[in-house]
Amino acid sequence: MRSEHAYKLCRRQTGSTLIVSLIILILLMLLGVTAMTTSDTQFKLTGNLQFEDSAMNNAETAINAAETAMKNGTIAIANAGFSTAYVAANGPVTSGLYPLNSGIDPFTMDWSGSGGNNNDYAVFVASGQSYIIELMSVNNRLVGSSPVLGGRASSGCNQVNTYRITARGSSARGATKLIQSFYSVLSC
Repeated sequence: MRSEHAYKLCRRQTGSTLIVSLIILILLMLLGVTAMTTSDTQFKLTGNLQFEDSAMNNAETAINAAETAMKNGTIAIANAGFSTAYVAANGPVTSGLYPLNSGIDPFTMDWSGSGGNNNDYAVFVASGQSYIIELMSVNNRLVGSSPVLGGRASSGCNQVNTYRITARGSSARGATKLIQSFYSVLSC
């Protein structure tokens, strides 16, 4: 009698357990796919930030190299690049050095090109690092170096030439950063 009763119970089952378990498995699969997609997106974002940081570090290194070159006298104040007219079609007379009012735009210029005079548009420091230097002003009086301004009269040199240094850093995947710095050098 028991075998007939068990047989009748088995025939009444409709398989709802199988359907419920399949639905739960599908939900777990969707959660897993969503977690993997989110993780992959975050991995790509982190990688991009790392390449941007690398480009920024390269640009800062190029700025430092330019400032050091000006400080040590490697780039002479009376260099031909600052005194000879710049011709846009030919590039700078001296690599990376642009005279006053040259009209160069570091944001749109070709950093890898060469001018018609076989001089590069920018000074190459290392892989992913280059800079240009523009003369911005000549013989400006230092702020506070006059008795009229509340400072004391100085018997020494109180005039400077001001330069704008623009450095370009790039990373392995093509991220590019530009940094500008102003640098003053005594002109007397």
